[in-house]
Amino acid sequence: LELLIALVILAIGLLGLAGLHIAAIQGNVSGFKLSAASAIAQERIEELKTMDTTSAALTAGNHAADGSVTVQGIVYSRSYTIQDNTPVTGTSTILFTISWTEPGTGTARSSRLFTRFVRG
Repeated sequence: LELLIALVILAIGLLGLAGLHIAAIQGNVSGFKLSAASAIAQERIEELKTMDTTSAALTAGNHAADGSVTVQGIVYSRSYTIQDNTPVTGTSTILFTISWTEPGTGTARSSRLFTRFVRG
């Protein structure tokens, strides 16, 4: 009888751990998607920062539909906005938005990054 009670308590504990394991896997997947989005955005930001400051890609305003990148079947869409003389004269701010749709649920997600560069 004591062994049976111990096994029931052990089984309940293991079921609780199984739920935590599922939550950890979901967190890892979500973290991967956010990391991929950040890496894709950072890659494009670095490309923009190496361009000549007179390039059309660096004009002030919205730059929608800056292409998309697919990573492990998820399509990440990129867009950015440039504000001149922000926060000080002679500098510009790039606000970069990357969006994707969660497979299976169809939930729209997005992440925003920003950087500044000096106009030459």
